[in-house]
Amino acid sequence: MNPLHSSPTSGDPALVTIIGLAGVASALILGLGLAALFRRQTKPYLLIVLALGTLVARTSVAALTMMGILSDGVHHLSEHALDVAMAGLVIAAVYASRTTAPDVTEGDV
Repeated sequence: MNPLHSSPTSGDPALVTIIGLAGVASALILGLGLAALFRRQTKPYLLIVLALGTLVARTSVAALTMMGILSDGVHHLSEHALDVAMAGLVIAAVYASRTTAPDVTEGDV
């Protein structure tokens, strides 16, 4: 057994608790991101919300692996793919925010 990963079907109460808390926390963070997106409605905010969505997806992958639905190999590959997706989305959001012209308000003129 790899000391850095728990067995997917271990049913360890601590692991179940951690994955549950991670699911609640990532859903809450995603909800806050969605609220910001609905308020701002810009491409950078959309990209950040998609990046936050990868946190929810990672928790889902962990839960599915723990239930024995996903194999360890699929779990590992999925986690790395989601990491790459998150990094790419954050980089794209930064790039999009730097290339978007700022709004001009009366105080700026």
